Amino acid sequence: MIGLFIGLAILSFFPFYFSMSSGSAEPVSGDGQRLDFHKLENIIRLAESKGKPGPDDVKAPAFTLKATNGAYYSIGGKREKPLVIHFWASWCEACSVEVPMIRKLYEQYKNQVDFFGINVFTEEKPENMEKFIQDNRLSYPILLDEHKHAADLYQLHALPTVFLIDKNGFVLDTFHMIDPLELQEKVGRLAGQ
Repeated sequence: MIGLFIGLAILSFFPFYFSMSSGSAEPVSGDGQRLDFHKLENIIRLAESKGKPGPDDVKAPAFTLKATNGAYYSIGGKREKPLVIHFWASWCEACSVEVPMIRKLYEQYKNQVDFFGINVFTEEKPENMEKFIQDNRLSYPILLDEHKHAADLYQLHALPTVFLIDKNGFVLDTFHMIDPLELQEKVGRLAGQ
C-alpha cells in the first residue's frame, strides 16, 4: 500500500515537471520573444557588474495576462516605473518563505516600483491560490499565467523566480531565493533608477 502511494506521488510530479521543462515554441500572439540561456547569461553579467543595459542586453519578453481582480496587465516595453515580477505558486514552500519579503518591499517601494505576482496556474487549485493571497496579505496585482505563456517566455525552470526590469523594458536581474538583505539592496537600487 505504501509503495502504491509513493508511486502515485511520483507520477503526480511528472505533469508539473514536463509542463515547466517543455513549452510551446510560439509565444502568444503579439507577445515578445522568449529569453534564451545566452540572454540569461547577459542578465547575470549585467547584474554582477551593476551596470546599465547596452544595445546587446535583454529586453523583457512582452505579454498580457488577466489578474485576480479581472483587469488585464501588460509587461514589456517602456513604462513609468521599473518593475519587479515574482513568479510563484501556492504549493511552493520556498514561495511561502520569500513572499513576505516581496510584500514588505512592495509596501516600501510601491511609489517608485511596480510589483506583479505571477501565479503559475497550470498546477494550481484556485482555492489554494486565493488562500495564499489572503494569508500573505498580497495587495499588488496577481496575474494568472493559466496556460504558462509568461513562464515559457521567461524560460522559467524553478519557483519562486524574480525578474527586475527597468523603465525601458530591459531585464536587469533574475534570481531564485536570495538573502533578504541582498533582495532589499537589489530592489532599492532598482527604485533609485
